[in-house]
Amino acid sequence: MIWPFNRPRPALPPALAARLQQLAPRPVREQTLDDSWVVVDVETGGLNPRVDPLLAIGAVTVTDNAIAMAPVCEVGLRQLEATASDNILVHGITTGQQLAAMEPAQALLDWLEYAGGQPRLAYHAAFDRLALERASQTWLGLKDRATWLDLAVLAPLLVPRGPGLDRPLDDWLAHFHIPIYQRHGALADAYATAQLWLALLPAARAQKLTRLKQLIRLCRQVRWLNTHPG
Repeated sequence: MIWPFNRPRPALPPALAARLQQLAPRPVREQTLDDSWVVVDVETGGLNPRVDPLLAIGAVTVTDNAIAMAPVCEVGLRQLEATASDNILVHGITTGQQLAAMEPAQALLDWLEYAGGQPRLAYHAAFDRLALERASQTWLGLKDRATWLDLAVLAPLLVPRGPGLDRPLDDWLAHFHIPIYQRHGALADAYATAQLWLALLPAARAQKLTRLKQLIRLCRQVRWLNTHPG
């Protein structure tokens, strides 16, 4: 078994335990489009974040309507054994890279320190959120209660003439003529998602949706309609 859920988390080394104690994310209640946003993507050892191991995390920050080229977050989580070869063909993380990556607790602390209390943006965010929360609980005993926004839901609401709901990220990148230099790595996909976010900002402003709570409310209305069809 790759992911050790059936045994208790080992005690953290003192240095990592001290870093964990310093984590004090504060929910940003009045976040606006002009504030700083963290865009994240993860790679896992399969398509089910409830059971498959978290392999890598990539994240960039969007601030002042631009993607900050530094610092970025790119960490891999060491595995007890590598994923199957057919899965490696999907995520591109080799056996050697999986076995020589960072200790999971250290990698997750790097990610959480980078993200801080900023809202998390992702494409199909439920997948990334579950994978990250599950790993944080397992390796750190921490429940990350950050606020998430799903661009896969938000994009078709802001741009009704776009590719539509629940379409692949590549469809939205093509719609906005965003060039794709590299995909299917955690950091590369986070960067591509950040480019989509920048493309959506004018549409949000045109509809006077300038605050995080407005965007969350909009997305929740759509989910409610999908679960309560007329």
